Amino acid sequence: MAAPLLCLDVGGTELKGAPVGNGVLLASLQHFPAQSKESCGPLLDHFARVFRELDARSGASGPVGGLRLAFPGPFDYENGICLLWGLDKYDALYGVDLRRELFTRLRDRVQASEDIRFINDVAAFALGEIRYGNAAGSRRSLSVCIGTGCGSAFGLGDSLAPEGSPGVPPGGYLYSAPFLDSCIDDYISKRGLMALCAQRLGQPMEGARLAALCARGDREALACFEEFGIRLRDALDPFLQEFRPQCLCLGGQITRSFSYFGAPLSHRCSLLGVALYVTADTSVRALQGLCTI
Repeated sequence: MAAPLLCLDVGGTELKGAPVGNGVLLASLQHFPAQSKESCGPLLDHFARVFRELDARSGASGPVGGLRLAFPGPFDYENGICLLWGLDKYDALYGVDLRRELFTRLRDRVQASEDIRFINDVAAFALGEIRYGNAAGSRRSLSVCIGTGCGSAFGLGDSLAPEGSPGVPPGGYLYSAPFLDSCIDDYISKRGLMALCAQRLGQPMEGARLAALCARGDREALACFEEFGIRLRDALDPFLQEFRPQCLCLGGQITRSFSYFGAPLSHRCSLLGVALYVTADTSVRALQGLCTI
């Protein structure tokens, strides 16, 4: 059996990780505080401790197969250099060569720095869906994660769509596409939902609190989610029509409340012949995707 990979899904609030082999989590998904506002040295040491914890759960006697990190952008994934700045997370890592720094701290467990690899977090989710999840066997797929922003990745067969593929925006990113009076990211995201709540309910609310009101039958809360669902449908519709995916895979924290806002998009996908899936645990899919890079 090949040496396990230590895979980590990096978020602004939490790190989620597990040792993975051939798409199978070899231990249960572990949650760690992100400490994303720490200074550089302590933050890098924290990442190293997290990887050692995952290593201890891997059962590997010799060196592990490598480290895999799903990181939000902006990020130089090929060279392992973090470019996040001004987003209230990981500012201290701006310009840092994470591959070199992690290898320095973990060289007793990783054979070569080249065994430490990085990919966009939504791309990892998409690869997990393509290789092991709902998009397996699809000729064309679109994966979208709704959380802090609206992340996306387009799939062709068992790989991510190459740059310049018909119907695929630059980088596979739809977040910056014009929408209403701004761009998709400003509306189909946590802040977009909170702004909608402030407008309709008089106060900003996150998805979980709004869903709790909906569960109690609050009509204004239900109407708020319904409007969010209409916006989601309208934002994704041009990409569904241009790219013509066989399936659309949704992930991200906000999709936990999909039952309250998903009807407009579900109806549109049905008309277009697009299979629609909502993934229960986005991080598990991302870790599965990480083991393919």
